[in-house]
Amino acid sequence: MRRDGYTVQVNVNDYLDIYCPHYNETTLDHKMEQYILYMVNYEGYRTCNISQGFKRWECNRPHAPHSPIKFSEKFQRYSAFSLGYEFHAGHEYYYISTPTHNHRRSCLKMKVFVCCATSEYCCIF
Repeated sequence: MRRDGYTVQVNVNDYLDIYCPHYNETTLDHKMEQYILYMVNYEGYRTCNISQGFKRWECNRPHAPHSPIKFSEKFQRYSAFSLGYEFHAGHEYYYISTPTHNHRRSCLKMKVFVCCATSEYCCIF
């Protein structure tokens, strides 16, 4: 994610994978990045205010065995899980990320626009 933010377009039922930073055992602790990712409303996105949303994922295992931790967001209209999130075609969703240890780093932002799953009213990439 960049400081001014990335914009990603997905279709309904697509997955977006987020990989956490991953380091070998020789990397010094102060050099490792760890983040908390939040889903926020537009104002929270614009101002990088975590109180405008909720924690979605936490990247707090930079030495995870074998490979980086991966989180997958499925952009589905209905969720079978009580804590699952439901996404709607034609809407934007906002994510921000804040570092947990190095506070000199700025907020990272990502905007996701959900297109449709059918050919009618779909986004043009």
